[in-house]
Amino acid sequence: MKQFFKIITITALALALTLVATAALLTSLFEKPLGERITREINKQLTTELAVQDFDLALIRTFPNAAANFKGVRLMDKLGGALLEADEVSFRFGLLSLFGANIQLRSVVISKGVLNIEINRKGQANYDIFKDSPEEQEEDKPVVVSLEMARLRDIALNYSDKTSQQDISAIIQDATFSGEFSSNQFALQSQAQLTSHFLAFDSLHYLVDKPISYDAVVDVNLEDGKYKLEKLLLKVADNAFKVDGIIESRKSGTYFDLFATSEKGSIEGVLALLPAEYSKGLADFSSKGDFDFNALVKGHYNNQQTPEIQAEFSLRDGQLSNPKMAEPLKDVRFKALFSNGRLRNNSSSVFNIQDFRAFFKRELIEMKLMVANFDEPQIDFYLDGAIPMGAVYGLLDNPQIIGGEGELEIDALRLQGAYQDMLDPSRIARVQASGTLEFDDAGISTPDEKLVVDRGILRLDGNRLAVENLRLEGAGSDVVFNGVAYNLLPVFFADSLNSQKVALEFEASLSASDLDIDRLMKFATLTPEEQQSFEPVVDSLRTGQIEQRERFTSFLKGRFNANFQNFNYHLIEGRNFDGKLDFNNNIMTIRGSVETMGGTFELDAATVFESQPSMKARLSANNINATEFFRQAENFGQEVLQDKHLKGRLDAKIAIYAFWDEQGHFLMDKLRVLASLNVKEGELLGLEMLESFSTFVNVKDLRHIRFQDMQNFLEVRNRRIYLPAMFIRSNALNLTISGEHSFDNDINYNIKVNAGQVLADRFKRHDPSLQPKSTRRKGWFNLHYTIAGNLDDYKIESSKRNVKSDFERSEIRRREIQRALENEFGALQQRVEEPKEWQDMDNGGFLDFELEGG
Repeated sequence: MKQFFKIITITALALALTLVATAALLTSLFEKPLGERITREINKQLTTELAVQDFDLALIRTFPNAAANFKGVRLMDKLGGALLEADEVSFRFGLLSLFGANIQLRSVVISKGVLNIEINRKGQANYDIFKDSPEEQEEDKPVVVSLEMARLRDIALNYSDKTSQQDISAIIQDATFSGEFSSNQFALQSQAQLTSHFLAFDSLHYLVDKPISYDAVVDVNLEDGKYKLEKLLLKVADNAFKVDGIIESRKSGTYFDLFATSEKGSIEGVLALLPAEYSKGLADFSSKGDFDFNALVKGHYNNQQTPEIQAEFSLRDGQLSNPKMAEPLKDVRFKALFSNGRLRNNSSSVFNIQDFRAFFKRELIEMKLMVANFDEPQIDFYLDGAIPMGAVYGLLDNPQIIGGEGELEIDALRLQGAYQDMLDPSRIARVQASGTLEFDDAGISTPDEKLVVDRGILRLDGNRLAVENLRLEGAGSDVVFNGVAYNLLPVFFADSLNSQKVALEFEASLSASDLDIDRLMKFATLTPEEQQSFEPVVDSLRTGQIEQRERFTSFLKGRFNANFQNFNYHLIEGRNFDGKLDFNNNIMTIRGSVETMGGTFELDAATVFESQPSMKARLSANNINATEFFRQAENFGQEVLQDKHLKGRLDAKIAIYAFWDEQGHFLMDKLRVLASLNVKEGELLGLEMLESFSTFVNVKDLRHIRFQDMQNFLEVRNRRIYLPAMFIRSNALNLTISGEHSFDNDINYNIKVNAGQVLADRFKRHDPSLQPKSTRRKGWFNLHYTIAGNLDDYKIESSKRNVKSDFERSEIRRREIQRALENEFGALQQRVEEPKEWQDMDNGGFLDFELEGG
């Protein structure tokens, strides 16, 4: 027995070695000639060219068949492009046919490639590449194609028919087609899994990013051009449809007689079949209950005819859910019908939702919708019921909002008319529109705040929408809206480009006893934690928000008359704001006056809402408390001169030019500010930087400086603050100063000091009255200093030349600032000039001293 097994083992090894040797021999004999033969034979039948980069012959891994594997395949099309590009095309054939007169190709597998199918505007197909009759085959032995199976793996399909405006883009993960393809009549079996990017017909996009699979058995009769669907199970986005019937090619065109049903249907399956343009916003809805779906396609399809199309779906005793809704719609029932009508085209098509009824937290909702004539749609819509905010607040798509309360009551909202009339303000009078929306303590809440529309009515009457006593309470605010608006429907139905140039024209009033802008902003902004968690997409979110805001403001044309008794924003607190907000052509203009910071401000600002928003503001300050000005402005983000250091009354004219990028980031580099300042009864308290002068000024005087009226201009540009030369007369010393200060606290100041007074004061005691020094002229010396570096490390050096040179340059800057402000505000009363006693006199000097008077 052992000898027998030994013989068997030796024999098997011998056969295996023989097989391997034979395979190696056959490969060496047939590989190159076979590849060339197959390529030549295929090219003989083509009007274009099949190009192959490499070829190999596999015998062992495909035994008992052989595989001819083409690498880097490129098949040109009739229109000059590539019909097929694939990493590999593999033909399978009988191994023994290598020794016969004919090589029988049984199957083909195409892997990792792109298939481009195109029909141009002249009706020419790029795949029409086969010759009318095969050429005479000469010395080569024929290669006979007798395919029984074809397979596609990882193929990108691009289909475009310019004559019918149809485009398809899909990825075929795996698809098989099997049958006796050489016969005129056979059963085709096919299975496939693919992902549809889109199917575009007449500018509408179907099956956008939907997974699709099918399992089909089709009786094919090539002589009669008839295809009978014995079995077709189609699965679209987890929804299965059963289709049966026939498709027949006739002289009069293609004839369809198909019927489709869904045994376990749902609303998701129907929505998946709708164009993306129509189903946007509905894709997240799902259903439970008795759902029925059936559809019929019957008739000829050609240039003059379209088959009859009927579809019907209904839901009984069901539920409609959405992940963004806290509760589903219950006890839902409706029936929806679609028909392309007697004429079987868009003009006779009708879609009708009949008797929609549902309960939303025990509140009844009823709806009807009919759309007729898809070429020139006629719409008839009706809605009545109550919407509980506690169930729908999630539809607001704001992660900050975590709850809702109260109801929005819809009373007989009706819309009837032609869609084109709804788009055009000049024709909107033909549309019937009516109904009211009433707020009954309808509110939303964040983790920290609650905002309630205590009362108010929106009344629609034709083209007029009235807002009546809409009162908003909560988050430290009490606001009332009233007003009227026109063209609501044209704006609502406007396309993304607003090609009709429609505008929502309005006149409204907004009054508030209290307005806490910070707390209201919590309903629209992300917390720092949320911003961090969304960091990878926060820029795109901001971009989307800016685009939405730009689109929204592009429709606005009107005015808000605003009156706020008390308001706050960050540290800014104001009273009795009285102004107007105008919207026109994406520009918001604000004009008004307000009491704040111990004085008054007058504001005139314009904000442009574009992809890169910008703002231009003119601000007039009158008798402002300087301490409060710096405190409420949060010291303008710097730490050198703060509210604790400054006292006095401030008058100012300020022009601000601000810019943002596409993501909503403030562009500090582009910020420009021009200002004319006048500080009266000013005091500097404990400014540490001035103590550098304690070597020649009594340090007590430096800790509390009182100065007379100080007038000057300043400019902010390129992240730097520029201060033209100005004269300061104080109790500590009299000086002229100019310079610049960067946002990074780099400084470069130039100072001219009355040296005579300084030397005399070294022999005096501290003057507790803090009276400013006199400006006596004769017999006094001047000292010149530069202060340069960073606030953390700066140097004070004497340099008459640098100081005088900077004073001359700053005089030019001062005049430019003044002219720019006068262009914005008109002539300024303020004229900042250095007193005659302090003008430069180059009559001589000693070291860094300058002797005045000669």
